[in-house]
Amino acid sequence: MTNKNEVPQLIKDFISAVNSHDGEAFIKTFADDALVNDFARSFWGKQAIKRWSDKEMIEAKVTFETDEITEHYGDYLVTALTDGNYDKSKAADPLYLDYFFTIKESRIVKMIVILNRKKSINYKS
Repeated sequence: MTNKNEVPQLIKDFISAVNSHDGEAFIKTFADDALVNDFARSFWGKQAIKRWSDKEMIEAKVTFETDEITEHYGDYLVTALTDGNYDKSKAADPLYLDYFFTIKESRIVKMIVILNRKKSINYKS
């Protein structure tokens, strides 16, 4: 397991951009041809990622409270208590999501987001 202080600055910048609802800082963390897969929905490239993030992250004022961070062969898993102004009718409460990051050349090239069912104890299927 990785100490939170040992996380790459890029992931710290990503989390800061999310928590400050800064769309420009958020998109700057991604490579031009990056992939985001959010609950089995794929968004390829900065334009698609920006459309998704503007609506579902920035406008929804999503926030992260980092719970665990694990480094595995150069990739990072960030488990975070996630909240915001989104439709919570089908969301777990509390909502813990796992964010899997692959970084190349100082940019996020892949981010996969899935529900952490173990920590999201009140999961609504």
